[in-house]
Amino acid sequence: MKTYLAKFLTTAVTVGVVLGIAAAELKPRRPATQAFMRNKLVYSQTILEGMALEKYDLVSKNAIRLRDMTTSNLWFTVKQPDYLLQSTNYQKSVDALYMAAVDKNLERVTEAYVTVARSCVDCHRLVRLEQRRAAAGAK
Repeated sequence: MKTYLAKFLTTAVTVGVVLGIAAAELKPRRPATQAFMRNKLVYSQTILEGMALEKYDLVSKNAIRLRDMTTSNLWFTVKQPDYLLQSTNYQKSVDALYMAAVDKNLERVTEAYVTVARSCVDCHRLVRLEQRRAAAGAK
């Protein structure tokens, strides 16, 4: 049990740091996008809190909020097939997180949360790459 808890806390802290770094690297051009992504970060942090305290209602409620964000016009900032694939993968991972929380399965919640965080990092990397390409083409 102690080993599992130690692994969980290590993973949770690592994911939190990765999310924080990813958020810090973002420099949105539009204030609306920035506020939108800040909300996403708050929901993600609240999920982490719910995991640490085994408050599955916090996890499921905020997973729903993350999923709902994917239906917003602000979500679709890049119009390319890779972004759409990333978005679909993100939606599936958030759905898995929600289902694990409903089942009150901490191990599955943790695995799903890590997958969600990886999806975020990968997508933000893709968006930054697209922004660099656009900036290079504008020069």
